[in-house]
Amino acid sequence: MVKGLRPHKVPIYEYRCKACQHRTEQYFSSLEAPKIIKCPECNSPKSHKIISGASYHQSEATKTAKLDRKYDKRVNQAIANTRSADPDRVLSKLKPFPKN
Repeated sequence: MVKGLRPHKVPIYEYRCKACQHRTEQYFSSLEAPKIIKCPECNSPKSHKIISGASYHQSEATKTAKLDRKYDKRVNQAIANTRSADPDRVLSKLKPFPKN
């Protein structure tokens, strides 16, 4: 396995060294992941696999697709009910630039 490159669909395992507390990530297939590895920081053979948080990334398109279909309508209603969002009111408050 090439160090530094993440293979496609291979889980990331986190290890913490019991000697120096250094945390490191390693990529192994599920069947190959050892419970103990050598610490890359202090070379101690006491780095144990730890449970780490999982993450799930979504594209902006996926996030947008999951929005409530009534969202745009609700936003428009909120803007309509806000005096500061009324374009005619904003325009009436504008003053022309002084002529030099």
